[in-house]
Amino acid sequence: MKPLEFVSVKFSIGLLLGISFGWLFPISQELAILLSTICLIVTLLFFLFENYRKGIYFGVAALLSFVSLGIVAITLAQPKLSPHHYSRDYNQENGFWVIELREVLKPTDFNRRYLFQVLTLNDSATSGLFLGSVQKDDIISDLKVNDRLLYYGKAHPISPPLNPYQFTYDSYMESKGVYDQIYLNPGNSIQLETTGKSLKGWAAQLQLHIKKELSSTPLGTKEQGVLRAILLGQRNDLDPEVYQSYKDAGAVHILAVSGLHVGILLLIIQFFLKPLMYFRFGRSTSMIVTLLILWIYALFTGVSPSVVRAVAMFSFITYALYLNRPTAAVNILALSFLAILLIQPKFLFQVGFQLSYSAVFAIGWIYPLLIRFWRPRNGFIKPLWKLFAVSLSAQLGVLPLCLFYFHQFPGAFLLSSMLIIPFLGILLGLGILLVLLASLKSLPDSLALVYNQMIRTMNELIEYIASQENFIIRQIPMDRPGMILLSVIIILLVLSLQKKKFVYLCFLGISIAGFQVWNLYLLHLNGQKDEVIIMHQVTSTALLYQKGHDLFVLTNDSVKIKTLVENFELNRRIHSTKSIPVPNSFYLGQDQWILIDSSGVLPPVQKNIRGLILTQSPRIHLGRILEQSCPDRIIADGSNYPDDIRR
Repeated sequence: MKPLEFVSVKFSIGLLLGISFGWLFPISQELAILLSTICLIVTLLFFLFENYRKGIYFGVAALLSFVSLGIVAITLAQPKLSPHHYSRDYNQENGFWVIELREVLKPTDFNRRYLFQVLTLNDSATSGLFLGSVQKDDIISDLKVNDRLLYYGKAHPISPPLNPYQFTYDSYMESKGVYDQIYLNPGNSIQLETTGKSLKGWAAQLQLHIKKELSSTPLGTKEQGVLRAILLGQRNDLDPEVYQSYKDAGAVHILAVSGLHVGILLLIIQFFLKPLMYFRFGRSTSMIVTLLILWIYALFTGVSPSVVRAVAMFSFITYALYLNRPTAAVNILALSFLAILLIQPKFLFQVGFQLSYSAVFAIGWIYPLLIRFWRPRNGFIKPLWKLFAVSLSAQLGVLPLCLFYFHQFPGAFLLSSMLIIPFLGILLGLGILLVLLASLKSLPDSLALVYNQMIRTMNELIEYIASQENFIIRQIPMDRPGMILLSVIIILLVLSLQKKKFVYLCFLGISIAGFQVWNLYLLHLNGQKDEVIIMHQVTSTALLYQKGHDLFVLTNDSVKIKTLVENFELNRRIHSTKSIPVPNSFYLGQDQWILIDSSGVLPPVQKNIRGLILTQSPRIHLGRILEQSCPDRIIADGSNYPDDIRR
């Protein structure tokens, strides 16, 4: 059957549209519930009358019901729309907040970061989430999940990016329901008595215990980081160079606990529970035990969203295997998609969720087509072909998303998958045994050393593949419309191969032409640009001057802004870039610009200059300079002290 022939797939599309609409055009909770109620009543009425039940009206009404359910789900999941959210009563003044630590986030170079649940504001019960930051040199002890603090101060909006094409961390946190942040220090916060531990608290404590016990084993630091990543989903301690190697080799999915890992775990569990099938209630017992082990593993990994998604999806698969019904994988996938998004609609906007379901959906749809295309009889080639087909299907499914989010294509992904995935089951099974023995302080050094060598060999293999730069295509420009068009192209291509119909070929040609026209339009649009951008840098000055497809970078520290320049080149489709030092007086086109640094020296200028740039807090008489130069604009960049800018 084709995917759209499954009712679950149609309803999943309706739910997806509803969540997207509710996110882009938020409405009140009361209105969302009213619309959903009306749609459900109309659907029920069509169902009660047999003449309408088999017609198009019932199908449309049912689809609209799931669209409205999606709107309700995302509306109820947005904290700011809740009547109990702290923003309803908060007047931007200092207040007494009681907050509870919900999650320890990945630290930055200077701060430890946490996610806090708001419990009370000025002794009034409230709700909401805060991003909390603690400087690493502060004497505040390392906080743990479920720790409670009394904080006195303000909540500050999460700052948007200060330079073009930087990661929009504020939007990312907003998708998690976090709108404000607080800065903790010993002077504005004290720790309160913890009332008890939640499920996440116990999971976090278990994670800390495992980390502590692994640190006392012969495992190397890099190997411990990889083990905790592939087994526990914890990448905070992963070596950055190791992570980059896996990313360049197209094997970064191995370092994130997802459907691949849970699927392998399910196969391991079924292998050991196979003898139960010979008993009277063996099938039921096997299903219950399997589900218990899967959800215990979710707790074992810290109840992270990615693991919960994967375990929920394979719970549906386990139940389908128990029923022993010949149902398609796409149908099971759609059912799990529906269930997860009805409970947690914001998962839809998380990159991990999008990649996981795109990969699994592509495997369920494209893999059977590839297997039917060629059926090798050779016992050695057959499993290799199946592994190749799975890897190719998954890569086709995630290709548009990977280009949109990461802007690179690892050409060696097939080689990495075929070399690593066959042994991933051994690594996972042995890793679980190693962690259990380490937790019980019964891990033999010989087993730890063997496993350490296995991880090291895998890292070296991945590093070698990643070092083949000719297989890595970097800096691929891709925006959201381009991603959608590329997705349509892949879908129509598969449909054309599956059902050789002329109409699919026509739409495929139109979509390819549309993709090319869109990219040519963007190329033409960026080629017409003529603008100057002052970058926000704390310790230096940097200007970008774009003249068509040429970029001139004026800076005295090109290394520091390398990433910012690369992002700008990528998104503006720059053809050539030239870096030059920043002079005190320079021309961009026909316009003169003047820069005054900490020396306070004003270079010779003409009247009516284009711009005056103040950098590094110069001590000058600004009024006198304005009379002399009459600049069109005055710009104080990020290298100036904030107090000087305010003055």
